[in-house]
Amino acid sequence: MPELPEVDFCGRRLANWTAGSRVIDVEVFDARSVRATRTDRPTNGLVEGEARLREVVLNAPPSPPERHGKRLLWRFGDRALLLHLGMTGRWTRLIAPHAKVRFHLENGTCITFTDPRLLGGIVPTDLDDGPRLLREGLGPDALRDPLPSLPGKRPIKVALMDQAVVAGLGNLHAAEALWRARIDPRAPAGEVVGDRHARLATAIRAQLDLARTLLDGDEEIVYVEDAGAPNPFPLYQRAGHPCPECQTGIERMMQAGRSTYWCPGCQRA
Repeated sequence: MPELPEVDFCGRRLANWTAGSRVIDVEVFDARSVRATRTDRPTNGLVEGEARLREVVLNAPPSPPERHGKRLLWRFGDRALLLHLGMTGRWTRLIAPHAKVRFHLENGTCITFTDPRLLGGIVPTDLDDGPRLLREGLGPDALRDPLPSLPGKRPIKVALMDQAVVAGLGNLHAAEALWRARIDPRAPAGEVVGDRHARLATAIRAQLDLARTLLDGDEEIVYVEDAGAPNPFPLYQRAGHPCPECQTGIERMMQAGRSTYWCPGCQRA
Protein backbone atom coordinates (compact mmCIF):
# COMPACT_ATOMS: atom_id res chain seq x y z
CA MET A 1 0.00 0.00 0.00
CA PRO A 2 1.53 3.33 -1.00
CA GLU A 3 2.44 5.64 1.86
CA LEU A 4 4.17 9.03 1.76
CA PRO A 5 7.53 7.78 0.35
CA GLU A 6 5.84 5.85 -2.45
CA VAL A 7 3.58 8.80 -3.34
CA ASP A 8 6.60 11.11 -3.26
CA PHE A 9 8.42 8.71 -5.60
CA CYS A 10 5.39 8.65 -7.90
CA GLY A 11 5.42 12.45 -8.10
CA ARG A 12 9.12 12.52 -8.91
CA ARG A 13 8.71 9.87 -11.60
CA LEU A 14 5.80 11.71 -13.23
CA ALA A 15 7.88 14.90 -13.27
CA ASN A 16 10.84 13.10 -14.87
CA TRP A 17 8.80 11.12 -17.39
CA THR A 18 6.93 14.20 -18.65
CA ALA A 19 9.74 16.79 -18.49
CA GLY A 20 9.85 18.81 -21.69
CA SER A 21 6.85 17.02 -23.16
CA ARG A 22 3.11 17.45 -23.40
CA VAL A 23 0.17 15.07 -23.20
CA ILE A 24 -1.27 14.73 -26.71
CA ASP A 25 -3.93 12.06 -26.18
CA VAL A 26 -5.93 10.43 -23.39
CA GLU A 27 -7.50 6.98 -23.08
CA VAL A 28 -9.88 6.08 -20.28
CA PHE A 29 -10.40 2.34 -19.91
CA ASP A 30 -12.48 2.54 -16.74
CA ALA A 31 -14.43 5.73 -16.09
CA ARG A 32 -14.82 4.79 -12.41
CA SER A 33 -11.23 5.97 -11.82
CA VAL A 34 -12.03 9.56 -12.85
CA ARG A 35 -14.05 11.21 -10.09
CA ALA A 36 -15.69 14.47 -9.18
CA THR A 37 -14.01 14.56 -5.78
CA ARG A 38 -11.47 12.63 -3.73
CA THR A 39 -13.19 9.41 -2.70
CA ASP A 40 -12.47 5.69 -2.33
CA ARG A 41 -15.80 4.80 -3.96
CA PRO A 42 -15.69 3.66 -7.60
CA THR A 43 -19.43 4.32 -7.87
CA ASN A 44 -18.60 8.06 -7.87
CA GLY A 45 -16.84 7.87 -11.24
CA LEU A 46 -17.58 10.57 -13.83
CA VAL A 47 -19.44 9.47 -16.94
CA GLU A 48 -17.78 12.37 -18.78
CA GLY A 49 -14.40 11.55 -17.21
CA GLU A 50 -12.43 11.30 -20.45
CA ALA A 51 -13.66 14.67 -21.66
CA ARG A 52 -12.84 16.27 -18.31
CA LEU A 53 -9.33 14.81 -18.36
CA ARG A 54 -8.76 16.12 -21.88
CA GLU A 55 -9.79 19.61 -20.78
CA VAL A 56 -7.03 19.52 -18.15
CA VAL A 57 -4.06 17.65 -19.62
CA LEU A 58 -4.25 18.96 -23.20
CA ASN A 59 -4.46 22.50 -21.83
CA ALA A 60 -0.74 23.11 -21.13
CA PRO A 61 2.54 21.30 -20.39
CA PRO A 62 2.57 19.61 -16.96
CA SER A 63 4.42 21.02 -13.97
CA PRO A 64 6.10 18.79 -11.34
CA PRO A 65 3.38 17.43 -9.02
CA GLU A 66 2.98 18.93 -5.55
CA ARG A 67 2.53 16.50 -2.67
CA HIS A 68 0.79 16.68 0.70
CA GLY A 69 0.57 13.46 2.69
CA LYS A 70 -0.48 10.73 0.25
CA ARG A 71 -2.01 13.06 -2.34
CA LEU A 72 -0.55 14.77 -5.41
CA LEU A 73 -1.69 17.89 -7.24
CA TRP A 74 -0.48 17.85 -10.85
CA ARG A 75 -0.79 21.24 -12.55
CA PHE A 76 -1.38 21.78 -16.26
CA GLY A 77 -1.38 25.56 -16.72
CA ASP A 78 -4.41 26.96 -14.89
CA ARG A 79 -5.93 23.49 -14.42
CA ALA A 80 -4.86 20.45 -12.43
CA LEU A 81 -5.41 16.81 -11.50
CA LEU A 82 -5.69 15.61 -7.93
CA LEU A 83 -4.09 12.16 -7.79
CA HIS A 84 -4.79 9.60 -5.07
CA LEU A 85 -3.26 6.13 -5.31
CA GLY A 86 -5.47 4.41 -2.74
CA MET A 87 -4.22 0.96 -1.74
CA THR A 88 -3.10 -0.47 -5.08
CA GLY A 89 -2.83 2.42 -7.54
CA ARG A 90 0.36 3.27 -9.40
CA TRP A 91 1.56 5.18 -12.46
CA THR A 92 3.78 3.22 -14.83
CA ARG A 93 5.37 3.37 -18.28
CA LEU A 94 4.84 -0.36 -18.70
CA ILE A 95 1.92 -2.11 -20.38
CA ALA A 96 0.40 -3.48 -17.19
CA PRO A 97 -2.86 -5.18 -16.19
CA HIS A 98 -5.69 -3.25 -14.54
CA ALA A 99 -5.01 -0.15 -16.66
CA LYS A 100 -7.57 2.57 -15.94
CA VAL A 101 -6.22 5.71 -17.65
CA ARG A 102 -3.40 6.26 -20.16
CA PHE A 103 -1.74 9.49 -21.26
CA HIS A 104 0.14 9.59 -24.56
CA LEU A 105 3.07 12.02 -24.63
CA GLU A 106 4.48 13.90 -27.59
CA ASN A 107 7.88 12.25 -26.93
CA GLY A 108 6.34 8.94 -28.03
CA THR A 109 5.95 7.35 -24.59
CA CYS A 110 2.86 6.57 -22.53
CA ILE A 111 2.14 6.69 -18.81
CA THR A 112 -0.65 4.58 -17.38
CA PHE A 113 -2.60 4.61 -14.13
CA THR A 114 -3.32 1.07 -12.92
CA ASP A 115 -5.44 0.22 -9.90
CA PRO A 116 -6.71 -3.36 -9.31
CA ARG A 117 -8.96 -2.44 -6.37
CA LEU A 118 -10.23 0.89 -7.73
CA LEU A 119 -9.66 2.66 -4.41
CA GLY A 120 -7.49 5.38 -5.94
CA GLY A 121 -8.64 7.99 -8.39
CA ILE A 122 -8.02 11.06 -10.53
CA VAL A 123 -9.96 14.27 -9.91
CA PRO A 124 -9.98 16.96 -12.63
CA THR A 125 -9.88 20.37 -10.99
CA ASP A 126 -8.40 23.86 -11.33
CA LEU A 127 -6.02 26.11 -9.43
CA ASP A 128 -8.86 27.69 -7.47
CA ASP A 129 -10.05 24.42 -5.96
CA GLY A 130 -7.04 22.11 -6.38
CA PRO A 131 -4.88 23.39 -3.51
CA ARG A 132 -7.85 23.03 -1.15
CA LEU A 133 -8.53 19.47 -2.32
CA LEU A 134 -4.86 18.60 -1.86
CA ARG A 135 -5.04 19.34 1.89
CA GLU A 136 -8.73 18.94 2.67
CA GLY A 137 -9.27 16.82 5.79
CA LEU A 138 -5.56 16.20 6.31
CA GLY A 139 -3.22 17.02 9.16
CA PRO A 140 0.32 18.37 8.78
CA ASP A 141 2.63 16.58 6.37
CA ALA A 142 4.58 13.82 8.14
CA LEU A 143 7.85 14.70 6.40
CA ARG A 144 7.83 18.48 6.05
CA ASP A 145 5.87 19.73 9.06
CA PRO A 146 6.44 19.53 12.82
CA LEU A 147 4.79 16.56 14.51
CA PRO A 148 1.67 17.85 16.30
CA SER A 149 0.67 16.88 19.81
CA LEU A 150 -1.17 13.58 19.85
CA PRO A 151 -3.92 13.78 22.48
CA GLY A 152 -6.30 11.02 23.46
CA LYS A 153 -6.32 7.49 24.79
CA ARG A 154 -6.22 5.52 21.56
CA PRO A 155 -2.98 3.64 20.81
CA ILE A 156 -0.21 5.79 19.37
CA LYS A 157 0.11 3.54 16.30
CA VAL A 158 -3.58 4.06 15.50
CA ALA A 159 -3.28 7.83 16.02
CA LEU A 160 -0.32 8.04 13.64
CA MET A 161 -2.31 6.33 10.87
CA ASP A 162 -5.13 8.88 11.17
CA GLN A 163 -4.56 11.16 8.16
CA ALA A 164 -6.43 13.98 9.89
CA VAL A 165 -3.74 13.92 12.59
CA VAL A 166 -0.60 13.32 10.51
CA ALA A 167 -0.77 13.12 6.71
CA GLY A 168 1.33 10.50 4.98
CA LEU A 169 1.99 7.75 7.49
CA GLY A 170 0.46 4.33 7.01
CA ASN A 171 0.70 0.93 8.59
CA LEU A 172 4.28 0.07 7.64
CA HIS A 173 6.09 3.33 8.35
CA ALA A 174 4.13 4.12 11.51
CA ALA A 175 5.23 0.80 13.02
CA GLU A 176 8.84 1.13 11.89
CA ALA A 177 9.04 4.70 13.24
CA LEU A 178 7.70 3.60 16.63
CA TRP A 179 10.37 0.90 16.77
CA ARG A 180 13.05 3.49 15.95
CA ALA A 181 11.70 5.70 18.76
CA ARG A 182 11.48 2.72 21.18
CA ILE A 183 7.80 3.42 21.88
CA ASP A 184 5.24 0.66 22.51
CA PRO A 185 2.62 0.89 19.71
CA ARG A 186 -0.08 0.27 22.35
CA ALA A 187 0.88 3.36 24.40
CA PRO A 188 -1.95 5.92 24.68
CA ALA A 189 -1.26 8.74 22.24
CA GLY A 190 -1.76 11.37 24.93
CA GLU A 191 1.11 9.91 26.95
CA VAL A 192 3.64 10.38 24.13
CA VAL A 193 4.92 13.76 25.28
CA GLY A 194 8.19 15.46 26.08
CA ASP A 195 11.25 13.36 25.24
CA ARG A 196 9.12 10.54 23.82
CA HIS A 197 7.37 12.95 21.46
CA ALA A 198 10.72 14.40 20.36
CA ARG A 199 12.13 10.92 19.75
CA LEU A 200 9.06 10.00 17.73
CA ALA A 201 9.29 13.13 15.58
CA THR A 202 12.94 12.38 14.81
CA ALA A 203 12.17 8.71 14.12
CA ILE A 204 9.33 9.49 11.70
CA ARG A 205 11.52 11.73 9.58
CA ALA A 206 14.41 9.24 9.66
CA GLN A 207 12.09 6.42 8.60
CA LEU A 208 10.54 8.41 5.76
CA ASP A 209 13.92 9.68 4.58
CA LEU A 210 15.23 6.10 4.52
CA ALA A 211 12.24 4.90 2.52
CA ARG A 212 12.63 7.76 0.03
CA THR A 213 16.30 6.88 -0.42
CA LEU A 214 15.43 3.26 -1.09
CA LEU A 215 13.06 4.41 -3.84
CA ASP A 216 15.53 6.78 -5.48
CA GLY A 217 16.26 6.34 -9.18
CA ASP A 218 14.17 6.03 -12.32
CA GLU A 219 12.86 2.50 -11.83
CA GLU A 220 9.22 1.50 -11.83
CA ILE A 221 7.62 1.56 -8.39
CA VAL A 222 7.54 -1.74 -6.51
CA TYR A 223 5.49 -2.02 -3.33
CA VAL A 224 6.87 -4.21 -0.56
CA GLU A 225 3.60 -6.17 -0.60
CA ASP A 226 4.09 -7.12 -4.28
CA ALA A 227 4.89 -10.78 -4.89
CA GLY A 228 8.64 -11.30 -4.87
CA ALA A 229 9.40 -7.72 -3.84
CA PRO A 230 12.38 -7.14 -1.52
CA ASN A 231 11.63 -6.20 2.08
CA PRO A 232 14.35 -3.85 3.39
CA PHE A 233 12.60 -3.04 6.68
CA PRO A 234 13.72 -4.44 10.06
CA LEU A 235 10.29 -5.42 11.46
CA TYR A 236 7.64 -5.42 8.75
CA GLN A 237 6.33 -8.93 8.03
CA ARG A 238 9.08 -10.47 10.20
CA ALA A 239 7.06 -11.94 13.08
CA GLY A 240 9.06 -14.66 14.82
CA HIS A 241 12.40 -13.34 13.58
CA PRO A 242 14.89 -11.83 16.05
CA CYS A 243 14.92 -8.06 16.46
CA PRO A 244 18.09 -6.70 14.80
CA GLU A 245 18.81 -4.59 17.90
CA CYS A 246 18.07 -6.79 20.92
CA GLN A 247 17.41 -10.26 19.41
CA THR A 248 13.98 -10.50 21.07
CA GLY A 249 11.43 -12.20 18.83
CA ILE A 250 9.42 -9.75 16.73
CA GLU A 251 5.69 -10.03 17.37
CA ARG A 252 2.58 -9.27 15.35
CA MET A 253 -0.69 -7.93 16.70
CA MET A 254 -3.81 -6.39 15.20
CA GLN A 255 -4.59 -2.71 15.70
CA ALA A 256 -7.54 -1.02 13.99
CA GLY A 257 -7.77 -3.99 11.63
CA ARG A 258 -4.13 -3.76 10.53
CA SER A 259 -1.08 -5.85 11.42
CA THR A 260 1.43 -4.17 13.73
CA TYR A 261 4.94 -5.61 13.92
CA TRP A 262 6.86 -4.66 17.04
CA CYS A 263 9.63 -5.72 19.42
CA PRO A 264 8.64 -6.30 23.08
CA GLY A 265 12.31 -5.96 24.06
CA CYS A 266 12.98 -2.56 22.47
CA GLN A 267 9.47 -1.13 22.80
CA ARG A 268 8.68 -1.53 26.47
CA ALA A 269 5.47 -0.06 27.86
